[in-house]
Amino acid sequence: MLLFANVDLNSVAPLGSAVYVIDKLVDELDTSEMEREYDLESEKGNEPFHPKTLIKVALYAMHNVRFSLRKMEHDTGFNLGYRWLTGDKGIDHSTMGKFLVKHKERIIELFTQVVALGVEKELIDFEVIAADTVKIRANASYKQFRTREGIRKEREKIKLKITELIENVGNENEAEVEILKKREERLQEALEVLQERIKGKSEGEGPKGKEKVEKKEKINITDFDCLPVEQANGEKNPGYCVTTATDTKHDVITFFELNENNDVQVLPVVLEGSEENTGRAHEIAVADAGFGSVANLEKLEEKGQKALIPDRRYDVEERESTAKGEYDRSKFIYNERSNEYRCPLGKKLGNAGSFQANGRTYDRYANPGACQRCARREVCTKGKYRIINRDRNEAIKERMRKELRKKANRKIYAKRAHSAESPFGQIKHNLRYRIFMRRGNEKIKMECSLLFMLHNILKIGQRLYAE
Repeated sequence: MLLFANVDLNSVAPLGSAVYVIDKLVDELDTSEMEREYDLESEKGNEPFHPKTLIKVALYAMHNVRFSLRKMEHDTGFNLGYRWLTGDKGIDHSTMGKFLVKHKERIIELFTQVVALGVEKELIDFEVIAADTVKIRANASYKQFRTREGIRKEREKIKLKITELIENVGNENEAEVEILKKREERLQEALEVLQERIKGKSEGEGPKGKEKVEKKEKINITDFDCLPVEQANGEKNPGYCVTTATDTKHDVITFFELNENNDVQVLPVVLEGSEENTGRAHEIAVADAGFGSVANLEKLEEKGQKALIPDRRYDVEERESTAKGEYDRSKFIYNERSNEYRCPLGKKLGNAGSFQANGRTYDRYANPGACQRCARREVCTKGKYRIINRDRNEAIKERMRKELRKKANRKIYAKRAHSAESPFGQIKHNLRYRIFMRRGNEKIKMECSLLFMLHNILKIGQRLYAE
């Protein structure tokens, strides 16, 4: 017995559905650079898939939590939504894989086009831009991290093992010798990358500083570009830190950047990148305390960019939940005119010299005589006397605190949590994208472009095709 059924493929892509939105908005993108590399005159093989078709399939697969290339191949053969996108054709996993790797730079450029589409469709209002960082695991094992000394020791073991195998002549050892040789080559390649990294990070440091960097700096043998990052549950895993800039009107991501687990350095980059992608700077930039360094506030002030960014101590001081209580640093009042601090018991701490750390100059304030006679010294400090260190431009941090305390600014800053963090919840919880599939910065950027492109396309689709 045979069952015949007529299926209208349009029924699987109703107005406003994810597959419909992806199809319509990807069609608006310019893929001419990709298309130029296609050989349409050759009579060999089948007619190639259009780049837009492959982009649509990749985005729809991510939406369906189907990240594997072989799962994409399966779905284009048996899932009607994919058949609607491809014109009722299946796509081989190798075709999709080669396309994504070959055109990774241009896929990154497509993300910029989607941002421009958001501007064109008026989903971005340029009022508030929110920055935040998400940590996603790398496709590598934590056990593969090595310091320079660790690489040296492993190479010595490999050489000894190869020597033993060669001495015990036998065809059965040849395969194992080849594996060990490839491992040694990989270690040598990793060592060269690590040495360049150490050289860059130890530049300007003294002998002790250089030695500290050499002992601490690690590289993952599987994925040279990933870093050891601490997850929210306290676990340390190889991963990538991705910082995004998000417009708070409709949570459209305007820019992203991989960072080296350092939010402070990446903030100016994402704000400038967002301005370049959208064509305009936002009126106000908001970010959490991880971005609130004095150096960042200086750069924003120089540029004339209004910002609401607390420093790391702001919240605990506002809640009065500091560890030292009444003898916390915040209880020491600074007098700019006399350039001195006054402790909670009324004693003056005068300027006792200066020092430099992390490229900044700090003044040291102390009063050893008064501390030694103070009955509360042991509560106030573990040292012989209390020392307060102050950045030469700490006034800029104090001005920011005044802005954050204003009622109107509190409402503006409250927008940050949802707009900056909800895309990460969408990616990690709804899409279940908790580990990158590929390795290396360029390929990771390509994956991020697809993820954030999908996020933005769905946001735009909600506004344009809502029933």
